[in-house]
Amino acid sequence: MTRTLGCVCLVAAAACSAHEPIVYNGPEPEPVRFGRVPPPGPYARSFDVLHYAIDIDLTRAAQVTDASAPISGTAALDIFVLDAREDSVRLDLSGLRAVRVDIGKTRDDPKSVEFRQEDGRLYAVLDDGIHRGDTIRVIVRYDGRPDNGLIIRRNVHGQPGAFADNWPDRARFWFPAIDHPSDKATAEFTVRAPAGWEVIANGARLTDTAGANVWRYRIDEPIPTYLMVIGAADFAIGTITPCANGGRAPHHANGCVPVSYWVFPQDSANGARIFRRGGEMVEYYSRLVAPFPYDRLAHVQSSTIFGGMENATAIFYSEQAISNGTLAEATVSHEVAHQWFGDAVTPGHWSDLWLSEGFATYFGNLFFEHTDGVEKFRELTRNSWNGYLRSDVTDLPIVDTTSVPGNDLVQLLNANSYNKGGAVLHMLRGLLGDDVFFRGVQRYYNRHVHGNARTPDFRRAIEEESGRGLGWFFEQWVYRPGYPVFRVSQTWDERAGEVVVGLEQVQKSDWPTFRMPLTLEFTTAQGTSRATVQVVGRNEVHRIRLPAPPTSVRIDPDGWVLHEIQP
Repeated sequence: MTRTLGCVCLVAAAACSAHEPIVYNGPEPEPVRFGRVPPPGPYARSFDVLHYAIDIDLTRAAQVTDASAPISGTAALDIFVLDAREDSVRLDLSGLRAVRVDIGKTRDDPKSVEFRQEDGRLYAVLDDGIHRGDTIRVIVRYDGRPDNGLIIRRNVHGQPGAFADNWPDRARFWFPAIDHPSDKATAEFTVRAPAGWEVIANGARLTDTAGANVWRYRIDEPIPTYLMVIGAADFAIGTITPCANGGRAPHHANGCVPVSYWVFPQDSANGARIFRRGGEMVEYYSRLVAPFPYDRLAHVQSSTIFGGMENATAIFYSEQAISNGTLAEATVSHEVAHQWFGDAVTPGHWSDLWLSEGFATYFGNLFFEHTDGVEKFRELTRNSWNGYLRSDVTDLPIVDTTSVPGNDLVQLLNANSYNKGGAVLHMLRGLLGDDVFFRGVQRYYNRHVHGNARTPDFRRAIEEESGRGLGWFFEQWVYRPGYPVFRVSQTWDERAGEVVVGLEQVQKSDWPTFRMPLTLEFTTAQGTSRATVQVVGRNEVHRIRLPAPPTSVRIDPDGWVLHEIQP
């Protein structure tokens, strides 16, 4: 819907004086559907947001009696101009009313400009003096009731609160943005909250607040808009002992990351129990991957449609799960792992979501291999793989550059992105060995930290570290659907003293023929024996010398290959 431009003038129908600000006083625009798959190509070809300064007034949120409350805000965006041929800067803003827009080439010379809102976007006119390579400041004043993204309502205990919940592209419902993961920026937040509330946001809290009940935060590492959040409520705040054995935190002289939990006062005991190993998780990933990429980390009970949301430095969790004590520790490790994978290294395209969710799934489980033992890890792995095998997405590849089910980005939160993505990493580890695999992950991470990455970037880093071409591996596991389904037979050749094993791949014909090393374990009267065979075809026979006839054969006894056995 196109809106008529408004302005403050003495004569209503006359054009505004050049000295009068252009102000809109009409109704709020209709919100658009979130999660629509954007067209192919760069999302914002001409502009790159470098920094957001967001000032939000939540003072009326304490009186909320329904599903929302009015807010007012000012967002100042520092934007680098990549292409000056555009006559307007385009920002995502849905449902809220832009009241005024000012644009200048420096922080000190913004001028009121014409603007319009249409189909969830804000268009603000640029003057002819802006050129490629300039950095401009765009200041948007806006107000209204958020339709999504900023959830203002009463919590599980009946107390009011406000929480941002942005994934995949719902930041646009509470501040103007280039709302796409490829456009990362630093951010600062000024939140005017009701008396008695605490406020959490990305980064570190700044002490030079403007007055009582005003909270300021800043994060100096670039993050995508879907991770930019605020949370405001009556909180009980606890500290988790971080880095019990010493950490690797470049922001702090003692090498330790401050880790805390922010929960509703009624749930403080559950919070202390659920997040008790949060510091150990930070330490483990700091040693396994790279130093913790941010200043601190908070675990926050919140209003979110997800069980956990990995917002940089301030992870939000389901308020119900914390209140009833059912939030799993595996969810916590998953979200902590996201601080490296998804947050610091962000997928550059929605189709590469497995680089976030698959990595968080696998590395989240690795914490339990480290702390609770390999059997716990194998249990988590089996459960994850079974979730994929029973899913309805096995006929889809992990990376699909042509379509998304239902043209809905939320549908990417599926067993391909999470479960199979994690399985791909485990199979790479099994193929390459621990040393090469983890060095390859470190190479990938260090190359793209605080930037974006695509699947070919990860493959390139792993190939460089291993010295092996892995195109065949990524083709069959990442860009093609399905998994191997084996039918196994065995006979004993008495004269040769060999077992003859038939391995037939009987998966769907449009799924690939999988190539892999496969371990076979045989049980004989004299114990167990193992052999590794190279599988390359749909129907193969392998002969293995054994000391006695086997009574049984097990395929992949240690669980390195995602597969099923058909009787």
